[in-house]
Amino acid sequence: MDISIVIPVYNAVPLLERCLDSIFNQTTLYSYEVILVDDGSTDNSVEVIKARPEKNIVLYQQQNAGPSAARNKGVELSKGRYCAYLDADDYWEQGFIEKTVAFLDKHLDCVAVNVAQCHLTVSGSSIVPICYAQYKKPFILDDFFSFWADNMHVCTGSVVIRKEVIVDIGGMRKDLRITEDLEFWGMVATYGKWGFIPEILFVSDGVDVARTQGWLNKMMIRWNNAPNIVDWEQRIIKRLPVTLPLGFLRARGRISRNLTYCQLLSGRLGLSRNEALKYGMYFLKDPIGRLMNLAKYTPITWWMLAKCLQYREYNRK
Repeated sequence: MDISIVIPVYNAVPLLERCLDSIFNQTTLYSYEVILVDDGSTDNSVEVIKARPEKNIVLYQQQNAGPSAARNKGVELSKGRYCAYLDADDYWEQGFIEKTVAFLDKHLDCVAVNVAQCHLTVSGSSIVPICYAQYKKPFILDDFFSFWADNMHVCTGSVVIRKEVIVDIGGMRKDLRITEDLEFWGMVATYGKWGFIPEILFVSDGVDVARTQGWLNKMMIRWNNAPNIVDWEQRIIKRLPVTLPLGFLRARGRISRNLTYCQLLSGRLGLSRNEALKYGMYFLKDPIGRLMNLAKYTPITWWMLAKCLQYREYNRK
């Protein structure tokens, strides 16, 4: 088996068929299996899966344990040399399997490869990374963490990884309920080189998720579960030099900015301010990052910023 595609499923009926069709419509000479781990769905997701005619589908049902546990179980059940993760509300464009597997077969020193992506949201669409068009052909990154810091170019459905690396890492952390994927990409990058294919072969659809799950409810869960950066980075820094590379510091700063924002919105003002004071120098210099760096020096200005941002988020149209 060449590649195993692991899909965590939780109440995914509205978009599951589109996701599966995008896999089974791929034109490829490589062998693959689709492992769907139902994470305690209460809708008809399991019935939709059982009704599929394809023979290379594996269905596993478990009590709700979160996406990391579902992905880890999928890898445990997998038979492929490579593994890919795809969420049930996202999909692949034609050529994803063929081009990613061929890249890893050709570049034995690479532990992973990912593709450019299109992200759909209620406010429009965006391409990640924005710089992808300047590259004419696939290549190996000279410095993963620096490229990641500049572009945040990795998303769950855009990656294919050598299975033995995933097994050695121990899979995704089940204790992280958000940014568990980002932590995992950082871990994978400590095991070897990373490739990039500058073609849009993955689409992340946040439009229908917002409609079917409710934007605010989904975001409140994220805000409340945001870890501090010390907890987030604990596995990664054990595999890096004592003097942390600048690329990692910058990538960590971007992630810390997002986690700090979530902590602030969830009302954890002391924690979020401490994070801003410690890691703010590497925050993304977008409007929110700049505001947090301006407000972090006194508790009162931090409180005022929190109230403004909470009002903004809770009153989005």
